[in-house]
Amino acid sequence: MTARRTNLGSLLVRSMREAVRIEAGALRPARRHRRTITDVTVSPPPAYGASQVRALRDRLGLSQPLFAQALNVSVGTVRGWEQGARVPDGPSRRLLEVVEHAPNVLLRAVHDARGRSVRAPAA
Repeated sequence: MTARRTNLGSLLVRSMREAVRIEAGALRPARRHRRTITDVTVSPPPAYGASQVRALRDRLGLSQPLFAQALNVSVGTVRGWEQGARVPDGPSRRLLEVVEHAPNVLLRAVHDARGRSVRAPAA
């Protein structure tokens, strides 16, 4: 019984040393912990009004039809958002948020006549 406790004790000490090294960034964890709804929260995407959608599209330098095609929505949807007749909801709000913070994610799908991806205009 004493040998078993000694082995358990040394295993615990070794595990704690490993945990400290992982926390310090000196060692990568052997496996990842999957986050669940009980562990974390997800902030809702921001609301986008007509002027915000238009400003985002203008910042990317895209026409309404091209912006719509890149977002995989209809031109009427983009027009409705920009005129205030429609409001982006659910997935559209999250998609617009991604495009706002990482425009090249969307622009990688937009190609010029030579087949090269378009870049966001300099701010």
